[in-house]
Amino acid sequence: MENTKIRLEPVTANNWKACIALELALDQEGFVPSNLYSIAESQFYPDARSTAIYNERDQLVGYVLWGRDIFANKWKIFRVMIDKSHQRQGYGKSAISAIIARIAQEPDGHEILISYQNDNEIARRLYAKLGFIEQEIDPEGKVTALWQQVV
Repeated sequence: MENTKIRLEPVTANNWKACIALELALDQEGFVPSNLYSIAESQFYPDARSTAIYNERDQLVGYVLWGRDIFANKWKIFRVMIDKSHQRQGYGKSAISAIIARIAQEPDGHEILISYQNDNEIARRLYAKLGFIEQEIDPEGKVTALWQQVV
């Protein structure tokens, strides 16, 4: 099923500055590193996909970093952020669903990790709705959750 709410595009020379201009609400700033940091970090991992999220009106609304985790050797959604002016419109859920669908097509795409801060209740509820099950909380308060394809 095609997702008409959002469109995912690679971060390129044409859109990276717009991606780093996206902003979180003040109370969310500790939940994810900046998009500038994430875009830079993605350059050092061959299987990282730095991705811009556009809405149905072709507006840039968010950013997501996903790919293969080199330590766990599994697919992972590292970071998801939706600009503060576009939150609560379903873009995050649509983007994560689209990424799950892409990864699920890979030969080893039956499991996907995601992580978030333990005190990020909005993320916790969203990921649970999408089928992620919490696996562990590390000493720094980072939750790792797992999605598994039902066969």
